[in-house]
Amino acid sequence: MALRHTVSLVDCIQTLNECISDISSSVYNAAPKLAVDLEGVELCRYGRISILQILAAHSTIIWLVDITTLGRVAFEHVDDAGRSLRSILQGGETKKLFYDVRNDADALWNLYDVDVANAYDLQVLEVAVRRSSRMHVKLVSGLAKTIDRYLSPPLEWQRVKEAGSKLFRPDLGGSYEVFEERPLDPRLAQYAAQDVSLLFQLEATLERQIGHWGVNWIGRVVTASARRVAESKGTNYSGHGMHRAKAPEI
Repeated sequence: MALRHTVSLVDCIQTLNECISDISSSVYNAAPKLAVDLEGVELCRYGRISILQILAAHSTIIWLVDITTLGRVAFEHVDDAGRSLRSILQGGETKKLFYDVRNDADALWNLYDVDVANAYDLQVLEVAVRRSSRMHVKLVSGLAKTIDRYLSPPLEWQRVKEAGSKLFRPDLGGSYEVFEERPLDPRLAQYAAQDVSLLFQLEATLERQIGHWGVNWIGRVVTASARRVAESKGTNYSGHGMHRAKAPEI
């Protein structure tokens, strides 16, 4: 990641405008495609979003939008071209890659009234890969396990993952509240950035794995991703518990 991307913290209107411009631009008149992830404290409707990580497929900049500092302004600010982070996330013309969109969509909708559109959930895609190989799939796979299995990441990826995890995982002596401490620890910035840096590569790798029946399966993934977003906004949605490990219908 360090060789291909730079990481930029968005904590003021100037850098927010730069972020919006970068992720809104397109190459060869094609609609932009974004990789998105969130970090926070009890990340769901009952918790808090601390950072929103976002990377455009054509860009070399991973933007860490500081929601702790900017609050609703991060989504409501409109630049001179009439664009906002809200309009981009809600726009149906922009494909957004997530890995397990459920709690991210839950938090965005219930905390900031942001209704994510055109989400493409790579966790669902990974289930489709296994099922397209006639495997009986009962459980979903976490992001770290999926990256290890399909991408064989460098040792640096694991080092950054472990260094960040020690700061916020309670079982390792950390606390999720560290995501709200400012200035943001550089180890957390690298941790937050590196997963989105791999989502485009992960998407391409998984779609190649589907093979001959890919079009049919990919259409199912799109539908199942939208269903996950819709369900996450429901009054009965629960963002925690063993039920979340069950593989979805596709």
